[in-house]
Amino acid sequence: MNKKPVVIAYDGFKDKESLVREIAKDLDNPNIVKILSVIKVNDAVFIPEVKGPGIMWLIWQELKKRDLQHVILIMLDLKLADTNGTLKNIASHFFSYQQNILTVRSNLSGKGFLEIRRTFPGIKIALVSFLTDNTEQDCLEQYGLFPEEKILHDMRIVQRKYDRVRVDTDPVFAFDMVVCSPKELQYLERNEPHLFGKRFEKITPGIRDEWMRKGQQERVSGVAQAMIDGADYVVMGSQLKEGNPKGAISAEVSLLRTMTEIEKALQYECQQN
Repeated sequence: MNKKPVVIAYDGFKDKESLVREIAKDLDNPNIVKILSVIKVNDAVFIPEVKGPGIMWLIWQELKKRDLQHVILIMLDLKLADTNGTLKNIASHFFSYQQNILTVRSNLSGKGFLEIRRTFPGIKIALVSFLTDNTEQDCLEQYGLFPEEKILHDMRIVQRKYDRVRVDTDPVFAFDMVVCSPKELQYLERNEPHLFGKRFEKITPGIRDEWMRKGQQERVSGVAQAMIDGADYVVMGSQLKEGNPKGAISAEVSLLRTMTEIEKALQYECQQN
């Protein structure tokens, strides 16, 4: 499989041993490694016994043991939003250990994006606008916009704020990637080129194929459809490693079905090109 689109989220671990054990198990599974592109951590960096950067180091060590440190990326999904100086300080504690992607909220100032760009030129910034456990109705009530409209609006405003403070030697764009649910993909793919002259990579949570239970996400889709609609990276976890026992779908069967769905999407992409 040439393109590996899967992001696995490692959330809810109580101690470093269980986290590292789970990551090691996945990295030793050849079928998972065939499709795995990014390891994503969020609450794991708050495990009490180890400081956040220490968790990053442990993950990187597991990759390095298997010579995968240049193949599988690490994503720090803290959805940071603070003043520019504080954000820079927080991020600087983590990025000694080869982390590659940082999620940042859209309400960060233009100077905040500029600080991150200048301090970590090799890091991809993923913009987070509207969380995927919110419903469309939530977005309409709070912002008067549909989720896809709100995300595109925030992309424009962030870029505008960044343009006011950057100079010619700085990166042209404030961010490299956008986090969105499957439901916003088509709208963003259709409208981005007219506004920005390019498309941004999409990281897409809310992946639940028909044999899986919905879970905590509100705006969901199957993996193949999400990729066809424009997702570059699909965030998954239980669909690969737990399956749906109540529906008599084992983890192994669910993983193989997911790989088949990914292959369908890649074949469709080849046909379109």
